[in-house]
Amino acid sequence: MTASASPLGMTPRTWLDLFLLSFLWGMSFLFYDMALDSMTPLAIVFGRCAIAALFLLIMLRITKDRLPTNPKTWLTLIVMGLLNNAVPFLLIVNGQSQPGFHGGMSSIFNSTVPLFTVVIAQFFLSDERITLPKITGILLGMLGVTVMMARDAFAGEGALLVGGSFVLGAALSYAIAGVWARRFTGIKPMQLAAGQQISATGWLVLPVFLLDRPWTYSASIELQSWMALAGLGILATGIAYILFFRILRTAGATNVSLVTLLIPVWAILFNATIRQGTLAFWETITLAQWAGMILIGLGLAVLNKWIRLPGQKAS
Repeated sequence: MTASASPLGMTPRTWLDLFLLSFLWGMSFLFYDMALDSMTPLAIVFGRCAIAALFLLIMLRITKDRLPTNPKTWLTLIVMGLLNNAVPFLLIVNGQSQPGFHGGMSSIFNSTVPLFTVVIAQFFLSDERITLPKITGILLGMLGVTVMMARDAFAGEGALLVGGSFVLGAALSYAIAGVWARRFTGIKPMQLAAGQQISATGWLVLPVFLLDRPWTYSASIELQSWMALAGLGILATGIAYILFFRILRTAGATNVSLVTLLIPVWAILFNATIRQGTLAFWETITLAQWAGMILIGLGLAVLNKWIRLPGQKAS
């Protein structure tokens, strides 16, 4: 797969979209924690995708747009629904179901998406080739992940290791999906978002009925879990993926993945203030996790040329 050589860049409008997307996806980690209070991971992910699909179908009706009709486009959307929704959503929510592994921590591991994206884009996108700054950024990011997980590995504490591994798997899936999504041309973001959510819901129907047996769900599911599920579907998925595809079209796979650098700021803040009831959000993350996040941030700054290496020319 090779993308056509079109100019990609970050405009003020793109930065605004990226900021809004980071806010919405930062909320998703909070919503996962809230929904997990009384729902299973599989039920949460199925509900998220199904609600998003319904919301986007209504939006298409309102705007008088239609779903894509090209069979080739739908084949691409089916793969996208798996890689960009069903698989990473399940991995993240299972990671956050680990005792003591909350949304703030999850969002830090999720911020590795651009590092994976750079590597994958090297092989499949002609306009996003790897460079020395990108290699340096990847190495810094990998060091950051190592720092976050090393202490718990030596201490034998499994929650962060297991939860972090789940989310790293999700980050890899997101990265593959970001590169895969460059196949889409000439299709409106809302049409892509709707098709993707319908596909993701389709992937999840059979597992939900075979493994989760929804008819056994308790009627005592808390109201806050239902509200969190609605927020996941409408805000963190329906609206968020319209923004995602709009950024991807104008800025490319690597740039859109930079949203994951901003997400931890919101996720940590939401976890501290709403879940733990404290304004001292910095106390909800360990020193090793802060150090790891700083290293990941430095890696992304070098990768995106916000920090220039010695001898590196301005471009």
